[in-house]
Amino acid sequence: MQLNLSPVSKNRIRPCHLLLAVLLLELVTAPIASADKVDDQGEEPLVRSVRKLRPSVVAVGSYLFNDTPTVRYFGTGFVVYDGNTVATNAHVVAALEKTNRIQHLRVFFPDGAPTSGRKGKVVQIDRFHDVALIRFEGPPAKKVQLMPPPTPHGKNDPPQGRSVAILGYPIGTRLGLVPAVHKGVVAAVVPAVLPLPKGAKLTPELAAAIKKPYNLYQLDMVAFPGNSGSPLFDARTGVVIGVINMTLAKKTREHLFDKPSGIAYAVPMQWLHELIRRQSILDKQNASRND
Repeated sequence: MQLNLSPVSKNRIRPCHLLLAVLLLELVTAPIASADKVDDQGEEPLVRSVRKLRPSVVAVGSYLFNDTPTVRYFGTGFVVYDGNTVATNAHVVAALEKTNRIQHLRVFFPDGAPTSGRKGKVVQIDRFHDVALIRFEGPPAKKVQLMPPPTPHGKNDPPQGRSVAILGYPIGTRLGLVPAVHKGVVAAVVPAVLPLPKGAKLTPELAAAIKKPYNLYQLDMVAFPGNSGSPLFDARTGVVIGVINMTLAKKTREHLFDKPSGIAYAVPMQWLHELIRRQSILDKQNASRND
């Protein structure tokens, strides 16, 4: 920046003018801050987060040798708690039950063996908030880092505009057992049920949600069938803050729509923490009986 000063002004220049000129020059030449700013190794935070989460994100489905195809896919999940437990949506479990494949439940790790997956069984389920826990056989896997549960007198919802991403299996294993990442922001924290217009039909799901209100995370990103149960995580840190849900909002928040809006939603982490707490109590009881 160049200051064009007349002979008179040069004689009358003050230190504060020089300080202002220096500050303006620094403002003009300063680099623009970015949420995707690379680190010293030239890597974006999201790339690190995805690499950290990828081994823990599984496909949830079934394996039956006489079935056609032998492997069927119903959703996504991610490893939590003790390393042998997967979190997913309750409606993913319901799909296995509806097709009589719950006894053949499997979780499939990315790029991993065996191709028949690892046997699993449902140990906890919350159909109201649409979350579930599956315990799988074999050695423990790397678990994800979860956002802490909210305090008794406060909430820890992500701020509006927070950069987030999901990692899961869109369209199922038709695209291969390779988890795909989608990035966006938290568009809003919204109530699961909107006020009902006069004369609207009150379904059991609506009645329960009105009686016990809760929030969902509305997202500005693309999510597909198959992403149900995917972890929603902070793009910068990789901390999981919610569970992607492609079904729950259609029964509550968007029940008056003629067609689905296509908006993606996530269930807050507090309901998953509650299931983990229940399972922890049960595991301790079982361990004391075996001692």
